[in-house]
Amino acid sequence: RDNFVMIYELLDEMMDFGYPQFTETGILKEYITQQGYKLKILEDDDNIQNKAAAPTDTITGQGGITWRKTGIRYRKNEVFLDVVESINLLVNANGETLHSEIQGILKMKTHLSGMPELKLGLNDKILFENTGKRTKGRTVDLEDIKFHQCVKLNRFESDRTISFIPPDGEFDLMSYRLN
Repeated sequence: RDNFVMIYELLDEMMDFGYPQFTETGILKEYITQQGYKLKILEDDDNIQNKAAAPTDTITGQGGITWRKTGIRYRKNEVFLDVVESINLLVNANGETLHSEIQGILKMKTHLSGMPELKLGLNDKILFENTGKRTKGRTVDLEDIKFHQCVKLNRFESDRTISFIPPDGEFDLMSYRLN
């Protein structure tokens, strides 16, 4: 009962006419205007006091970027990219392939200062067909592509480049399927 007003405010910001609007925790924390009633026990020498903890302030990114805080600084900038793929294969008794598909996820871990924009290019079949370039190697025909909200979709549609300002820490950049 003590936090009813705060929960009501959060639900009011998250839903608009039954449609989800804001679900990113970083931006929802800014809408909390009420004090919470979470108790912390502080020890001062031999005195133990109970104090209500104030909610922490978060700063959302500039230009509507809710997934990255401004002012992040690292001594050493690092980016890790893992491609995790699982193969599903159905083979009959004669050894012939009936169905095969690959499901993949690009997992990233970033520790970058500021608000960097990263660009990632793929060996994509559609890119080579659109530009009229011939390839000596094989190209990839990606299907069911799903991106993290940080990816600029209009840039991907125009030149097939994955351009984004990454969140800090670990996240799934994209998932895909190949037949």
